[in-house]
Amino acid sequence: MRSRIPLFVFLLVAGSLALPVVAHAGGIPFFGPVIPQAGDQAVCAAGWGMVMTVINNIIRLLLTLAIVFVAPLVIAYAGFLYVVNPVNPSGISKAKEILRNTVLGIVVALAGWLIVDAVMVVLYNGSFGAWSSLITGNLSDACIPLAGSLRPAVAPPSVAVTGDEAAARATLAAAGISINKSPCPTNTRYQDVSGGCTTVGGLTQNTVAQIINLKNICSSVQVTGGNELGHADGGQSHTTGYKVDLATNIDSCITGGSGGYFSAAGTRGSNARYLDKCGNEYVRESSHWDIIVTRGCPK
Repeated sequence: MRSRIPLFVFLLVAGSLALPVVAHAGGIPFFGPVIPQAGDQAVCAAGWGMVMTVINNIIRLLLTLAIVFVAPLVIAYAGFLYVVNPVNPSGISKAKEILRNTVLGIVVALAGWLIVDAVMVVLYNGSFGAWSSLITGNLSDACIPLAGSLRPAVAPPSVAVTGDEAAARATLAAAGISINKSPCPTNTRYQDVSGGCTTVGGLTQNTVAQIINLKNICSSVQVTGGNELGHADGGQSHTTGYKVDLATNIDSCITGGSGGYFSAAGTRGSNARYLDKCGNEYVRESSHWDIIVTRGCPK
């Protein structure tokens, strides 16, 4: 009977260490940053989207600490009680109680997280990301737009939109950048166009410049989403021209770092997140890269 006890303790410890791997799809383990870097939030008042994101990150961090650090130590302590009390009923009973409560606590906490995450994936057809997405759609609304002496959440007025679809397409084409679809009809959502459509005429000058910079860095770039109607509104969104979607053929370019130009920056929801050296955000969604451009960033 005694020979089974160390094996039992070993399996429990190994299982607790493996639980973070099981939870990885739900955003666990998580080691920060608790307050994400998104656009210009460092110089503006945090909006509701940022508050929800920080709360979500705190929950993920607490779960990570409990599963990765606290649980293994407690289980190891219970194993120690087994070893030093081989014939002491009270010691063995205490060790069993510790093991039972620890494993049950891990299962309940982790199951709660995964169940909520699974429900959200089902309700949102797999597009649900961070908790802030439930309120804002993404981190575009991380800041509260302010007037007066404080800097506004959106980029400075000098960052203007191109305003001309033909001119924007010609600029991108001259740089060797393709666009996957024809522009959307005026005042028509891209969801209402058979086969879809892609509009780039309302992208900011910085966004267009950064797409060209990416072409020079990653060799091949294709635009799959611009400022067409149908996207979520926000200070730094597709609608205002700060966001652009690019095809996944730049995967290895971004994830490989391109000589230090890109760096991993955790996740947004369950999607891998990267920043370039100027702070522009790149998130690998299911079928494309979702990019927020606040400034042009030559290599």
